[in-house]
Amino acid sequence: MMTRAMQIMSAGILMTAMLASCSAPNAGEPAPSTPAPSASSPSGTSAPAQPDSPSPSSTAGVEESSTPSQSKEPSLRQQAEELVDELSASEQAASLVMAGVPATGASAAEISAMKKQGISNVFLRGRSQLAVQQTAAQVQKITQDLDSNIPGQLPVWVATDQEGGFVRVLQGDGFAELPTALKQGQWSTSKLESEVGTAGKQLAEAGINVNLAPVADVVPSSIGTSNAPIGYFGREYAHDAAGVSKAVATVNEALHAQGVQPVVKHFPGLGRVAENTDTNTGVTDTKIDAGSSDLQPFEQAIEQGKSWVMVSNARYARLDAKNDAPFSSKIISGLLREQMGYEGIVISDDLCEAKQVGHVPVGERAVKFIAAGGTVPLCVNSAPAITMAKALAAEAKSDGKFAGKVREAAVLILEEKLRSQ
Repeated sequence: MMTRAMQIMSAGILMTAMLASCSAPNAGEPAPSTPAPSASSPSGTSAPAQPDSPSPSSTAGVEESSTPSQSKEPSLRQQAEELVDELSASEQAASLVMAGVPATGASAAEISAMKKQGISNVFLRGRSQLAVQQTAAQVQKITQDLDSNIPGQLPVWVATDQEGGFVRVLQGDGFAELPTALKQGQWSTSKLESEVGTAGKQLAEAGINVNLAPVADVVPSSIGTSNAPIGYFGREYAHDAAGVSKAVATVNEALHAQGVQPVVKHFPGLGRVAENTDTNTGVTDTKIDAGSSDLQPFEQAIEQGKSWVMVSNARYARLDAKNDAPFSSKIISGLLREQMGYEGIVISDDLCEAKQVGHVPVGERAVKFIAAGGTVPLCVNSAPAITMAKALAAEAKSDGKFAGKVREAAVLILEEKLRSQ
């Protein structure tokens, strides 16, 4: 069956032939600490230059040899916009949410509820001892029902947390037993790329196309294991920004090469806090500011252009003392997008089970995240994820400005799915 992009191309070619001389514009159980694309602008096609005053003898030659100017293929942005415009406000809202299901398999009731709501992104949570092919079978049960929620025969995103060490959701036969990131960071670049590449290939074989890794947080050696979310588990690749940047770039390249989307986390950095946002409230960083060296691994990843960015749930006193990061337009729209120039997918850390954000009603968490400039609100359980989708739809129907933000996020998602085909 033709994809939507192929249909658009075919229509453009047919119209060109019909109009002859006309030209057209181109158109968990959470882990211990759970946790660019640019939009091409339309351009016109200019016709070839003609003689100012062709002589009678030359006119016929010009007419016979002239061919109609060819319409360029619509950009991914244009294709995504057309696809999004096929969706209702509720469908656009649901397309943003990533809903968590057990890594050992979702129940028929869970899948049915997600299908009914329009969910098309899932996260495998918890721990699983299923082998690669067994996992692939469970993933297929999910995707074969949810793929009808996406226009243009585009892929369902299936994500998990497969960092290594203590944060490794898929532990069955056939999945690599990567050590902690701190140990991985001591490997040579070639070994790191090879080992992570093997792990990425296994994920792809299991039907996983998004890995919520690598960790780009910098934990200074003076803090070390006193840093509960990262250092305690050895999730950092090094104790300095340069070392982390180098390893993160290698991991991004290795995963991307296997068709698995890497996600750098937890922006703007969780390496200097004492407590874990999954299990504590009021977690606040007082060190990181807009000029902090802790941003360097994220800056390099943005320049590399192969990864998405996950936003931390912590609060950053020097960046926005009034809002937790996922609800802060200063951090997402201001620092990440405007100052650092990131135009891609921004995914949240878990917004459902994390105690840090528990003071905000669950549906409102998704609304505040999208309003701040986020793209994909992540919820590790499917039932509250559906609540999020409904809240996003309701807000979009009542607020035109917010509806524009939902539409833009949906376009960004479909553009990325088109790119991954």
